[in-house]
Amino acid sequence: MKKLNKLLAILLLAAIFVSSAASPVHAAQRVETASPIQQFFSSVFRNLGKSRQKASKDTELAIVLDAGHGGSDYGASANKLYEKALTLKIARYCKAELEKYNGVKVYLTRSDDTYIGLDQRIKDATGVGADAFISIHINSDASKTAYGAEVYYPNSNYKPQVSEEGRKLAGAIQKNLTSLGLYDRGIKTLNSASKTTYPDGSQTDYYAVIRGAKQSGYPGVIVEHAFISNLSDAQTYLSTDSALKKLGIADAKGIAACYGLKKKDEDLGELHKTNITKLSGKSSSRVRVEWEQVKGATGYEIYRSPLENGKYKRVGMVEKSTSTSYTDKKVECGNIYYYKVRPYKMAGDKKDTAGFSNAQKVKLLKTPAISVKAQDARIKISWQNVKGADKYEIYRSTLKKGNYQKIATVEETASFTDVNRKPGKTYYYKVRAVCNGIRSYTYSSYSKIKWQ
Repeated sequence: MKKLNKLLAILLLAAIFVSSAASPVHAAQRVETASPIQQFFSSVFRNLGKSRQKASKDTELAIVLDAGHGGSDYGASANKLYEKALTLKIARYCKAELEKYNGVKVYLTRSDDTYIGLDQRIKDATGVGADAFISIHINSDASKTAYGAEVYYPNSNYKPQVSEEGRKLAGAIQKNLTSLGLYDRGIKTLNSASKTTYPDGSQTDYYAVIRGAKQSGYPGVIVEHAFISNLSDAQTYLSTDSALKKLGIADAKGIAACYGLKKKDEDLGELHKTNITKLSGKSSSRVRVEWEQVKGATGYEIYRSPLENGKYKRVGMVEKSTSTSYTDKKVECGNIYYYKVRPYKMAGDKKDTAGFSNAQKVKLLKTPAISVKAQDARIKISWQNVKGADKYEIYRSTLKKGNYQKIATVEETASFTDVNRKPGKTYYYKVRAVCNGIRSYTYSSYSKIKWQ
């Protein structure tokens, strides 16, 4: 049995060694050859793809930038340059440029010199709801004569719509790279040389990240920026931070052009950003947002996120220029939410949007649970403290379904004694928690009615 275990371990190590062997064509192949190990992960990606819900137009665009290689995987090296360091710098420059645009959230698969497996990169991208995966690489060739830029995108098998989106993305990025003077090697697909197939039986893509992204429902592209092995390419495009920044900006411009993103400071005529003027919980399950009216706006879009710097999803639209409030009823008590609002205007079928307002926070208070107890001629109303509450309002009525009057507001205590009552009469009580919102109070729902 020990001999069998040793043999299996040797076979596993051999499979891993084969999967990471260098290819003489270009750098990305050294880590993305379809191996038996990656074929196993291919099935994992298929399962991820089945459960992933594609981001809709009602959410911010999620772009994942993947700096190739890292850690113990140096990638290609030549002319005193290392691919893993160059790709990380380009990814950072690209992220910084993309974040100058509206309606996009940018993620990095790695932000430092760390090794991350190919399967984990796709898993992480899928986890944040990626709409596109851009893997950043530097090319290499044994002859040292090859030069220029090229971009790989998904083949047309299995999910042709992903291929078409990837083709447009690849073309937009390549156009901006070649505008820097890089030789145009074109955009291309590359099929797997093995017999691996997609669930429909068609031939898979060669590169693991392109396969994984397609199976998860979004396009993955590999951008080969220049040849590290070519002295001219290395000196002109890879040897200085300013040159690498130009590559990152070119990538960002291509992505923005493909998805129609607009810069935050782009002139939209009379259409400007708005400001949220009031934000509060109207009950434990309703939030009301109010904002400034913007001249020239046709309407407004309301976005929400559970995290201030998280992904914002559109939760509502106000299709009237003079309406400047919205009530969100799809929220849960006890949770914190952040809201943004942006104006838009229609010109025929074309829709232009201004930038988002600053994010504002609201916390929904849980409903107090109360008890009512008679103490001689007095009634004591008690409740458990509600997290986040600044004070509590106590209401009373002589009829269960009658009109309730506020009889007290208390702070720093979880009880109130009602001494202003007539003997022999039944009184009904309810309580709600209160805290400060944005220029308005936030209220919990009323407690269940208790009487004595």
